[in-house]
Amino acid sequence: MTTTPTTTVDRQIRQRMQDWKDAFEAKDVDAMMSFYADGDAFSAFDLMPPIEFRGGTGWRDNWVGFFAAFAGPLRLEFAGLEVHSSDQLAVARVLVRLDGTMNGQDTDMWVRTTNCFRLIDGQWLMVHDHVSMPVDFATGRTLMHLTPEKPNG
Repeated sequence: MTTTPTTTVDRQIRQRMQDWKDAFEAKDVDAMMSFYADGDAFSAFDLMPPIEFRGGTGWRDNWVGFFAAFAGPLRLEFAGLEVHSSDQLAVARVLVRLDGTMNGQDTDMWVRTTNCFRLIDGQWLMVHDHVSMPVDFATGRTLMHLTPEKPNG
């Protein structure tokens, strides 16, 4: 595995992440789905239930519902994108800021994201997507106010 940002795979994964961001901001479900491996080759751990997504149908439905909850534009910002890769497998980890209006409420929060890519038929596809937020175990509440500049609040 390498973290050298000048490798061909690193550049390809960084471009895939940028293209995924563009599809997300456009709320384009079909474009979003083109980034994921087919069927049970894909899994996800997301912020909302179920505890695990397996395969594309439920994941697609998740995106449809997610985008429907947002009025107006959605904006993402990446911070600290790292890519670790080999010739067939790559992992991207990044802090992601989400800014938009969800269910009538202004939303501005950072999440932690890890995307695992596999080279399938010559294309880098996500085989696993993991999104999380820190939790205060004393209260059971997510710590939605943390940012890269204020990682402890």
